[in-house]
Amino acid sequence: MKSPQGISEVPEMSPDARVRVFRRTIGDLEDFEGLQVDAYLILGERYALLLDTLLCPEDVAQALSICAPEIEKRQLLCINSHADWDHTWGNGYFSGERSVPILAHDHCRQRLLAEEANQHLRDYQARYPVFRTVTLVPPSLTFSERLAIVDGDLTIELQHAPGHCPDQIVAWLPDVRLLLAFDAVEKPLPAIHDAICAPLMFATLEHLAALNAQHLLCSHGGTTSPALIQENLAYLREIERRCRLLLTNRIPSAAELEHTADLIGYPFTEVVAGLDEEIDDAYYSWAHEQNAQAILRWLMAG
Repeated sequence: MKSPQGISEVPEMSPDARVRVFRRTIGDLEDFEGLQVDAYLILGERYALLLDTLLCPEDVAQALSICAPEIEKRQLLCINSHADWDHTWGNGYFSGERSVPILAHDHCRQRLLAEEANQHLRDYQARYPVFRTVTLVPPSLTFSERLAIVDGDLTIELQHAPGHCPDQIVAWLPDVRLLLAFDAVEKPLPAIHDAICAPLMFATLEHLAALNAQHLLCSHGGTTSPALIQENLAYLREIERRCRLLLTNRIPSAAELEHTADLIGYPFTEVVAGLDEEIDDAYYSWAHEQNAQAILRWLMAG
């Protein structure tokens, strides 16, 4: 089922009928042509959990309308995986009479309350009509490390998984061995927020690999393979290896750090060589450079 604004359900992505997958194709933002982002609805015995609210309140309305009969029988809860615009800017749907608890990491609330987030929204509203109804609604319930929601024979463990950003979380469903990784894992490659987050990203991926998930869903990339966790980790370890090799010979200048991928001899074309599907080259080449800079700066600081 697909809406005019690009919300579609992707049932083939889910290994369990209680987990519904919704995809937002971002074709109405010229700077993000072709980008897709997934959100999820988990239908337990008592609760309906919406995990991420996509770009705007209209996205939430369209996703919930697809499952309206099932949701009416349950208490609706909302979960934000992290505060980025393509994951939380639909929170405004849950204002006023439609208010429901919104759960997230402590830092997600801080990010959405910051002036930087308000300025970001004003900038996007000036450029893109799709954001005209967006208001920044922060989480109302927060946690620091993990929170378990037990609903009948289904447990949803929300776990802090920093690296992509400080407030990133994942949802682990141990009963069905399903990991909802959001942006902690990504195809073709993840994105590290900054040098402080670099070692956290390594630790997060190692922890997620140790879960031995049988199924993996992430917000971008359209994959269900848990092997992606190790692929992301191997990619970042290769950046680390090349950065360490550089540092055995010399310390780069601040100007050189602006082009770290070239400096360590790891161009984006090598990273994506052999990749079959089309990707957003502009975004992922930027993400690769961001990763290289973050890891090199982390190593230099240590």
